[in-house]
Amino acid sequence: MKRIHASVLILLFLAACSTTVPQSSEPVRVVIVGTTDVHGWFNGREERGRDIAAGARYGGVATLASYIDALRAENGGRVMVVDSGDMFQGTLESNMAEGEPVVLAYNVAGYAAAAIGNHEFDYGPIGPDVIADTPSEDPLGVLKRNAKLAKFPFLSANLIDNATGATPAWAKKSTIVDAGGVRIGIIGLSTPDTPLRTIPANVKTLTFTDPVEATLATAQTLRAAGVDAVVVIAHIGGRCRNQHDVNDLASCEMNQDAITYLQSLPPGTIDAYFAGHTHAQMRHFVNGIPATQGLAFSQEFSAIDLWIDRKAKRVVRERTDIRPLTMICSQVYAGTDRCDPRNAPAGAVLVPRIFAGRTIIPDARIEALTKPYLDRVAAKKNEKLGLTVLAPFTRIYQRESELGNLLTDALRDFTRAEIAFFNSGGIRANLRAGDLVYADIFEVSPFDNYPAVVMMTGAQITEALRASSTGGSGVLQVSGLRYVIDEARDADKPETERNRLVSATLENGEPLEPARLYKVAMLDFLVVGGDGLSSAMKDITPDRIMIYQNRPVRDAIIEALQKRGRPLQPKIEGRITVLNAPQPSRRD
Repeated sequence: MKRIHASVLILLFLAACSTTVPQSSEPVRVVIVGTTDVHGWFNGREERGRDIAAGARYGGVATLASYIDALRAENGGRVMVVDSGDMFQGTLESNMAEGEPVVLAYNVAGYAAAAIGNHEFDYGPIGPDVIADTPSEDPLGVLKRNAKLAKFPFLSANLIDNATGATPAWAKKSTIVDAGGVRIGIIGLSTPDTPLRTIPANVKTLTFTDPVEATLATAQTLRAAGVDAVVVIAHIGGRCRNQHDVNDLASCEMNQDAITYLQSLPPGTIDAYFAGHTHAQMRHFVNGIPATQGLAFSQEFSAIDLWIDRKAKRVVRERTDIRPLTMICSQVYAGTDRCDPRNAPAGAVLVPRIFAGRTIIPDARIEALTKPYLDRVAAKKNEKLGLTVLAPFTRIYQRESELGNLLTDALRDFTRAEIAFFNSGGIRANLRAGDLVYADIFEVSPFDNYPAVVMMTGAQITEALRASSTGGSGVLQVSGLRYVIDEARDADKPETERNRLVSATLENGEPLEPARLYKVAMLDFLVVGGDGLSSAMKDITPDRIMIYQNRPVRDAIIEALQKRGRPLQPKIEGRITVLNAPQPSRRD
């Protein structure tokens, strides 16, 4: 028998390797999971208060990770997880560590990318200051640190560094992810309103450009790089009341930014859209594009199934599926897939959550990783305040609210001002009934804003009310004032040109004197022109401004409420009258 030379054996082996089974022509499924507006709730939450069933928790990255593992097991690993922004700001355990535990938890969960939301800029420089007070402090310091800690990129294709005219070095326009042999291009977008929705001083070196133009250019680049699909994750949201029929847009607010953005894109530009920012829900095809958005505060995740023809490098659109929005629960009420104790069926018991054939068990690695951050704040969160609430206080974004009245009255009492403002977007949660602890007020007012007193003319107060009532931001909640707006007035004009303000008076009905100075209490965020108040604040000189730098506004509110010495009862007093009003919005 003749020997076969070793080199011949090697050639035969290589030939065998090169003649493997050809790639299947059948489309393959990629499941894309999305979260948005987590706002620091990496540990989930448990509702408290009277008439609320006990025991159920929802949300949290550790629990979400179990869902992701179940999807990966079901789909051969072709699962990708993304976030549409506002990851960090909003809980005591996240804020005290300036978002760090959220990033670390996302790393373990295996996030592929995150869009940059407006509240990503809130922390400012590393350390206690929320704005840079000295040249050595970087107003983007915390965000840059968090981007460096992350094992996933922070994305915004419409974010420009003014000094370079390019995307900042700590961010990217897009990224390409390999999902089991399928190449998915991901584009990130930030809301162009970011300078109005964070501390303006922290973003003065940045410009937020048109998201449509940024998408068109970036999608073209990704297609040229040979991706199989293009997905957008955007801190630009929508609001639809009915999620059952993905083709029926009747319940959607068609003037929402996500809808107008999607309707502006030429067919085939992108293959899926994950929205954020409005703290509302979407599960619809808009302009042929599957678009989805789950609820904020880690309550839900959304998911889209894309079927990819790898040979043709395209999405098989007729097979695209927008999955139902999924509440993040490790236990659910028997017979349901929900764990919200506020809507628990009568007599319902909690049972383990089964999803994709697996029992959902919070990821022990993430729980161990984040436990030190929870321990650090536990005592402060549970500190009893000696305050009793007789019935829940609710918040409303575009109307007078019970909670807005409570906060403005407390701020006015604390500062001994004639008038008080509180921006609706700064009120982040309803206030439960019962005996309060520190965490209750923190959830209502989690931002590290400080009380301020500004001497404003009657004309400047009127301009502040006008600017806040155009529809672009929530209305100003007020104390010491009454005002009327007409939402049908100037409806055909751009927001910046609208004047919906009909009248404004002091609380006793006396008119505001245009030239007289009034003592007005507000958050320091509004002093610097936040929420669109720059037109009212721009001519106010520093000698007319005093900021209480020794305590956050939430602590000032607690102090003022404690001095009342009586239980708190919600009230609506006709401080804000809205004419021609559609359904009110509760957006954050």
